Amino acid sequence: METKYVDIHAHLADKVFDKEIAALAPKLSDYAILNSGENPEENAKILSQYGHYTNLLPCIGLHPNFISSASRQEVNEGMDFIANNIAASFAVSEIGLDYRGKDEEQKRLQMVKFSELLELAELKNKVCIIHSRKAMNELLEILPSFETKVIIHNFEGNQAHYQKAIAVNAYISISTGFIKFKRDSLLKKLNLDRLFVETDSPVLSPDDNINTPLNIPKILKYIADLRGMGEEDLRERILLNFQKLFYG
Repeated sequence: METKYVDIHAHLADKVFDKEIAALAPKLSDYAILNSGENPEENAKILSQYGHYTNLLPCIGLHPNFISSASRQEVNEGMDFIANNIAASFAVSEIGLDYRGKDEEQKRLQMVKFSELLELAELKNKVCIIHSRKAMNELLEILPSFETKVIIHNFEGNQAHYQKAIAVNAYISISTGFIKFKRDSLLKKLNLDRLFVETDSPVLSPDDNINTPLNIPKILKYIADLRGMGEEDLRERILLNFQKLFYG
């Protein structure tokens, strides 16, 4: 079936979906879902047992919180896995910076590994989906040093951050969580040519249930209503962005 919806960032390899994926996957036949790994266990799972779900596009990465909390050996092994398997990955995801509650050494290590992953992605011509929490200024300082194509997921920045992100050719992803965040003033000003949507499943649900990619139409409708445009028009714009960034 032809792709209708794009979920640019989800974690369907999360253990919460282990018993649900067989029933959920057939309902997603017209979705393209970037299925992102946060740690070595999820990365291996995404490239192996989830490989037969052709619409779950395999993405491997190391979440900055993993880099801060794991042993140096585990981090290095995780980095080696990505380097050895990046050719099989649709994108590098999820990587980035998360400075909430981190000490200076943890921040330094995150920055070192983030830079290494950006460099690897640039070398292999892979798009990166980037996490940023309490580190938007630092993120926007480092991105101009690389030519890597990037999407900042669940964008937490303000209007000034957004303008800087667009200036370095980054794309922005808005999650289903924005239905609760009520950041409507930002959503009304987004450049549609640089926009993606996501669920970040299983978290950031627009209601009190476990989030799934089936909620993508909800965030499309929310943004379309704010912008005074048709939901179908917005869906097509995002699909065009997807085709341009990954296949253009």
